[in-house]
Amino acid sequence: MVLMMITALFIAPYAAMEPLIMDCLRDENGLDLRIKVGNLQEGVALAKEAEEQGVDVIISRGGTAKLIGEAIDLPVIDVPVSGYDMLRVLTIANDFPRKKAIVGFPNITLGAKAIIDLLEIPIDTFTINDEAETEPLLAQLKQEGYELIMGDVVTFEAANKLGLLGILIQSGREAILDAFKEAKMVSKWLVKRKQEIDGLRTLLQVTAGDFMVLSEAGEVVYEQWKTFSERPFSPQSVTFLSDAKKREVVQTDGTNGEHLKLVKTKVETERGTLLVCECTRLKHAEAAEELLKVNVISRPMVIHQSEAMTTCLNMINRYLSYDQFALIGQRGTGKELIAQYIHFHKFQGNGLFASVKAEDAIRLKLEQIDPDILTLYIHSIELLDELLRDELGRRLAALKDSGKVLIFSTIEEASLWEVKIYKDDIIRIPIPALAERKEDLKELVTSFILHFNQTLGTSAVRINDKGLALLSHYHWPGNVEELRAVIKDAVLMENEYVIQEQLIKRLLERKQAESADVPLDLLSGSLESIEKRIIEKVLEQEGYNQTKAAKRLQINRSTLWRKLKSDD
Repeated sequence: MVLMMITALFIAPYAAMEPLIMDCLRDENGLDLRIKVGNLQEGVALAKEAEEQGVDVIISRGGTAKLIGEAIDLPVIDVPVSGYDMLRVLTIANDFPRKKAIVGFPNITLGAKAIIDLLEIPIDTFTINDEAETEPLLAQLKQEGYELIMGDVVTFEAANKLGLLGILIQSGREAILDAFKEAKMVSKWLVKRKQEIDGLRTLLQVTAGDFMVLSEAGEVVYEQWKTFSERPFSPQSVTFLSDAKKREVVQTDGTNGEHLKLVKTKVETERGTLLVCECTRLKHAEAAEELLKVNVISRPMVIHQSEAMTTCLNMINRYLSYDQFALIGQRGTGKELIAQYIHFHKFQGNGLFASVKAEDAIRLKLEQIDPDILTLYIHSIELLDELLRDELGRRLAALKDSGKVLIFSTIEEASLWEVKIYKDDIIRIPIPALAERKEDLKELVTSFILHFNQTLGTSAVRINDKGLALLSHYHWPGNVEELRAVIKDAVLMENEYVIQEQLIKRLLERKQAESADVPLDLLSGSLESIEKRIIEKVLEQEGYNQTKAAKRLQINRSTLWRKLKSDD
């Protein structure tokens, strides 16, 4: 009997699912499978294209599978959420010392509640029956103090939109293999369920060449892009018009960073109220675009179980009415995250946040800065030489009168004095090193494991206690950024669900060996002589270019020159 080869398209709602699908496919026969990533309406567009190309069956998950089934005539296989999948996400969430909940349709919450009750895990469950219920429910939970929300893609995206920490319940190997089996058993087409959208002609009459149509629930009903190669902005960034408004013109940031103008028009149809968003590019100062890194900040998650970080945030919250801050801390302590925290809490998530290097801020003209940028984060001041610091001080005088919040960042407090920006109206915020906030270590590690699990599709969901103890005894000269790099190495190397202490020990020993690989003669003599020999070595490697050497050492040229001239 000849084995019938079925051509299938697996539409993964999230990118981290793709490597697991490919791994499961190795032992499959009789299935010619392609994989693409697309959630909700993005997945529908991919499914329609596949239908035209003659694909036999579509495999997807959750809300995306449901929408595809309504939009096309092909059989659609829904990948279920298994008990193993639920156990994995509950294991991750259990280590977070925050109020948490699972929100989703009955196929998720009923199974989750059974496991939660059986294992006595302190997590609440809330069931929804329609996607439109998701955001109002999460808004209510946020008011009640919930900070961590688990669920499907719709819940995950709504949680992030509201500034909550979202955990996506991902499908595991067992569920995917079951979907493969079901796909090979499918032998007939599903009856078409979705009809053409009423009033489509009316909508097209009020649109320009590039537009997107959204439902009141934020779903993409229709979109068309002529001058853009792909969707230029996220539907989640668009707010629906109030009852009193019929039309509104706003500015937003595109997915590739460019400034866009949106003309939003509210249209009443038999299907309900729709929002037509016409999109055009905004003209802007190219010089400023090259210097500024501009983005809209969602709620930053700053872990603060430690007294040191709690004190830092309390001081910020006490002085949020001020418009100028100086952040002083070692490399890798997360100064930009703290700057984003200030911006978000000062403006309640409104307006734009822009970061710029100190040397670029000198060339930045006030008229080049977009009026919607409310916070300007100026970093790397310690890398400027003496002459440039004087110039920066003069440039800041104009920026201070612009009405924008200015946040300065440096690892060397003396550099702020040299720029002459210290005055009574500037709040000085010391950022603690990781060595001062060891109580935060466990939650930081858990958050990094979660991040890489969600973005890279890694297997590990926790670290054992002995491994965590090894991390807590390390001195972390690179602070939080160094910890993040070690956890990334660990999750990429660990094939099981738990990171063992043997792996952590190897990674830390490798770091210590690298730091110890220094010529003995370089470390002999007084501290001043050691510093001088290090500077001379860096100068030699940089072709005796003092500016490059100073930047590499993260000191200014005047400091470098002074240390070279000092006697041993």
